[in-house]
Amino acid sequence: MSFVELTGEFFSSLLGHGDAAQATINAVLGACLAGLTCGVLGSFITLRRMSLFADMLGHAVLPGVAAGFIIAGSKSTPALLLGSLAAGLLAALLTRAISSHSRIKEDASLGITLSLFYAVGIWLLSWITRAGPELSSQASGLNHYLFGNPAIIQVIDLVFLASAAVVIGAVLGLFFKEVSASIFDPSFADSIGLPRNLFDNLLLILLTLVIVVSLKILGVILVAALLVIPPATAYLLTDKLKRMVLLSAALGALAGFGGVYLDFVFGIGVGPAIVCLSFLGLMGAFLGAPHHGILGRYLSHRKLALKTLRENLLTSAWRIGERGGELLAIPIGDLANERGEEPSATRLLARHMNGSGWGRLENDRLILTSLGQERARTLMRGHRLWEIFLQREASLAPDHVHAGAEEIEHFLDAETVRELEELLDNPETDPHGKAIPPGSGEGETR
Repeated sequence: MSFVELTGEFFSSLLGHGDAAQATINAVLGACLAGLTCGVLGSFITLRRMSLFADMLGHAVLPGVAAGFIIAGSKSTPALLLGSLAAGLLAALLTRAISSHSRIKEDASLGITLSLFYAVGIWLLSWITRAGPELSSQASGLNHYLFGNPAIIQVIDLVFLASAAVVIGAVLGLFFKEVSASIFDPSFADSIGLPRNLFDNLLLILLTLVIVVSLKILGVILVAALLVIPPATAYLLTDKLKRMVLLSAALGALAGFGGVYLDFVFGIGVGPAIVCLSFLGLMGAFLGAPHHGILGRYLSHRKLALKTLRENLLTSAWRIGERGGELLAIPIGDLANERGEEPSATRLLARHMNGSGWGRLENDRLILTSLGQERARTLMRGHRLWEIFLQREASLAPDHVHAGAEEIEHFLDAETVRELEELLDNPETDPHGKAIPPGSGEGETR
């Protein structure tokens, strides 16, 4: 079948009836619920720097799966989930005990626990296959907990996934402020008496729960990826925690849906498809996020560099005007002499004024608007106040203050300038004896 035909069959299955259609629906619902739940909790786990804990727990629940099967004698979903939950919590306790009561650091204790529990899980699975025909005949399909397989998702699995989502949403909703405070400002949390260890343990329990109910989707090897990659992507796209949680949940659910779709069409495996889609989303944010992506940072840098070049040209024009030159229409030659550069370089820079609202290049002259003149006044005012500040407070010689003021003048806002004026007792001249331009509304003279 062609790609288009397979795509049509996939969406037809979502609207159809019968065992095959129900299996597809269960897989989609399971993957979306797992992605949504992992995205919500993963936001807090990532910010709390517990991502390695997630990876460790993902591997550590394997012996619980095997132990639950041995005790129940069958692939009873409640037994397997309870065994996984017990193994995950035991692994977490062992990790904390090793790092708390020895010189071994937490990262090493995580590696120790992960290796031990995963090895025990593999050993138990191997033992099951040799335990006898009755037990080994029931063991078919246990390997799905290693790599995940949404095709075997049953209604009871969806019930567990939905229940876990409700529990995690309710707990984090009730304690959102407390958990946020313990993550972002531990000192403040301690000062108001918040039990940070309690909230850390709560996150750990919820983390174990979400890993356990998501095992059939991604397996013990890849489940940690869904807890880390969508939140990391959301973290690049927003600076607000609530928005990050919602965005991470949406990205996780979309990755789950896309993974099932790609597996249906190409047969590449749901788990790998979900992880690869999540990673592609991360790379997209890494490159194109407005503020934290490479392209966004590059554009911001270019914008700041262009703004700085324009403002340097304004201050040069202001100095010419101070000496009695024309401030409204400055010849390019005069500007070039003031800046100590070739007229061609100044002319090229003046062209960048076009569209700024501050001025434009016309007939080989820089024509300043009223906004441009006001911005030049503000820049020079901040520049010379900062020169006085450096001379008085930093004890720098007058001939050493210009470079520092040249850099900071582009970042001084009105409030900072007012504070400088008050601190310096409203000076009228800078360290070189040049008049400090009046502020907006103060008139031309003091």
